[in-house]
Amino acid sequence: MAYGPPGDEEPGLLVGEDVVSLAPLLKQTGGPLCSDLSGAIQVWRSIEQKIRSDGLRHLPRLSRDAVRLAAPLRRPGKIVGVGSNYRSADGTAPDIPANSILFLKPASSIVGPGEAIMLPREAMLVVGEVELAIVIGKAAWRVSESKAMDHVFGYMIANDVTAPEVLLGESRRNPLFLQAARGKGYPTFCPLGPWIVTIDEVADVGDLLLEQFVNDEVELVGAASLMVRSVASLVHEVSEAFGLEAGDVILSGSPRPSSARRPLVHGDVLRSRISGLGELANPVHREPKDATAGSQR
Repeated sequence: MAYGPPGDEEPGLLVGEDVVSLAPLLKQTGGPLCSDLSGAIQVWRSIEQKIRSDGLRHLPRLSRDAVRLAAPLRRPGKIVGVGSNYRSADGTAPDIPANSILFLKPASSIVGPGEAIMLPREAMLVVGEVELAIVIGKAAWRVSESKAMDHVFGYMIANDVTAPEVLLGESRRNPLFLQAARGKGYPTFCPLGPWIVTIDEVADVGDLLLEQFVNDEVELVGAASLMVRSVASLVHEVSEAFGLEAGDVILSGSPRPSSARRPLVHGDVLRSRISGLGELANPVHREPKDATAGSQR
């Protein structure tokens, strides 16, 4: 996890109801001291050994309720999204592509727990898509499916916020006019968090239940067992398409909606929940019409 005041975050570990700073351990192991978990992932084996040998005893800790949580990763090298990767609740999976549909979201789209999702002025329709995020722990290039899990560090919650009309662009007129990156890449369109759960803490990914709420209304529900392609298969495919580096993130797809989607509006709260991984809650704001260039947050 990452925690602390805006602009002064540091990496931490959730131990019970306490947040323990990882900064001293990173200094001891010679790992890069970053404001998020990117540095810790690179030297995790060394840190994990110290943790298991009771290396947390003398580290500073705070109550979880007393700290502000931030996105666990702020600038991953890649955020790779996967389209059409869930079967319907009845197990059917129409129109499954021969190869995974892959797209990229920019790191500038990331926000953390409690940070606002901003509805762009040109997007009249914006929806959320709760997803299981796969965090890569070790570089991979054309890794086999049988060895793919050796490269996974852990999991966290993500929401692939999307402006469908912007995404479709003029693709009805010409398929080359599809605007996937634009429709999924606006600032604040990738909430991540609230922390990363390491792979050894998740016994069976298929048992994870994904849920999305807009305010208190359930909008999406689906078990990860409904994924068409498994975590190992996705890591394999993405490694062949782009290669993977430690800290990269793969968004593994969203459950299929059981009814028509309701567009997000100003004042909503988008809640993304995965059993065993926690919950993200992000307020929704509309970009002011008179907004000028500057910081997005």
